[in-house]
Amino acid sequence: MILATVGGGAAMMLVHTIVGKTGDRAYAQFKALLGTFYLLGAAGGALATLFAQQTAAAVTPEQERQVSTAARRVALAILIAGGLLALLLIPNVERLTALWKLDNPVALWVTGLLGLLSLWGNLGRGLAQGCQNFFALGVAGILDGFGRLIAVAVIVISFGGLAAGAMTGAAIGASLALLILIWGSWAVLNRAPAEGFRWGPWMRRFLPLTVGFGVLQFLLNFDNLYWQSLIPAAAQDHWLLGRHYSPAQTIGFGLTQFTLPLAAVMLPRIARSAATGEASDSLRLTLITTLVLGGTAAVGCTLFPKLPLQVMFFSKKENWEAAPLVPWFAWAMLSYTLANLFLNNLFARERFGVVPWMAVVAAGYAGCLWVLRGHLLAMEPLTAYKTVVGTLALANLALFALAAWFSRSLRSKPGGERPRLE
Repeated sequence: MILATVGGGAAMMLVHTIVGKTGDRAYAQFKALLGTFYLLGAAGGALATLFAQQTAAAVTPEQERQVSTAARRVALAILIAGGLLALLLIPNVERLTALWKLDNPVALWVTGLLGLLSLWGNLGRGLAQGCQNFFALGVAGILDGFGRLIAVAVIVISFGGLAAGAMTGAAIGASLALLILIWGSWAVLNRAPAEGFRWGPWMRRFLPLTVGFGVLQFLLNFDNLYWQSLIPAAAQDHWLLGRHYSPAQTIGFGLTQFTLPLAAVMLPRIARSAATGEASDSLRLTLITTLVLGGTAAVGCTLFPKLPLQVMFFSKKENWEAAPLVPWFAWAMLSYTLANLFLNNLFARERFGVVPWMAVVAAGYAGCLWVLRGHLLAMEPLTAYKTVVGTLALANLALFALAAWFSRSLRSKPGGERPRLE
């Protein structure tokens, strides 16, 4: 999973290299659209986790049929929700285009399509993950990355597409990944339907997971949207968001992709342990590996902050100017990945008590950014950017402390309460 994620992630990082060549404004727009996609896709993380947990915990044929029935009904519900989202978007296209200073409103529609494909993909990812079919997960990750890279290269370089073209390439990569995930989870999807499936119990698990993953996506992606809406159009050449901030934020995001696959492997094993009552040391092993990989990456970014920018934006030296922010993002994202690890441990056991407190952390982060709105534009750009990243780092650290605190009673214990599949 690490090798597959690194390979697919490297291809996705090269997408940023290609889009970065189109100019600072186009790259800032691309980052804002990606942020929108990830925020819309918060439910995707909940779907993946819930179906991974329930598939891994299905220890009887009846429970397996219940998971299959739930998957098919949720896939249909996603299609209906996509249609409703399109109806809501129609009257708001012009307003959103102006708010995020986009050159082409088509980019919004492509982003919505990418969100729909991502929700279906996360459903399939959860089923494959619960079956511990890591081969399908790995291939899907590679195809998503390299399919996206090839499509973006053709659209952006050959046809001169900008942010909208880059998002179209991302949608093509997501479509290829979806096909592999359907294949990888077909053994679950093809089971006979179960009787008595009820939406109520399923939603009681899905909603707290959606809030939890919404907080994670908010902390990971909101800052680019915040800056894109905050900086006046006339001042964009002074702030150079796409040159001085977005490249460093991309490095921080990329660092999370080296360690998050470890939690993907851990989750179904803990869920299975919780269902069977057997002890598991998956959390301890994953924590050690995450600390080693994430800590090494953070130290490297602190000692050589320009190096990752030189690797990713090798032909666009202007983006190397974001180097002062790279260490800030590296350490902020280390706290984030550790928090994500402990949260996956809790969610695999259906322990959702941490979710309201996660919402408090997100609200505190958003509140701080709101208070800072009037002060940031009066600062020098680098100082303002460091202020926002520092605020993000504190929020991630608070989230990590919360997740570790709620996980303290689960350490070195057997699986605990047997999850119910209703």
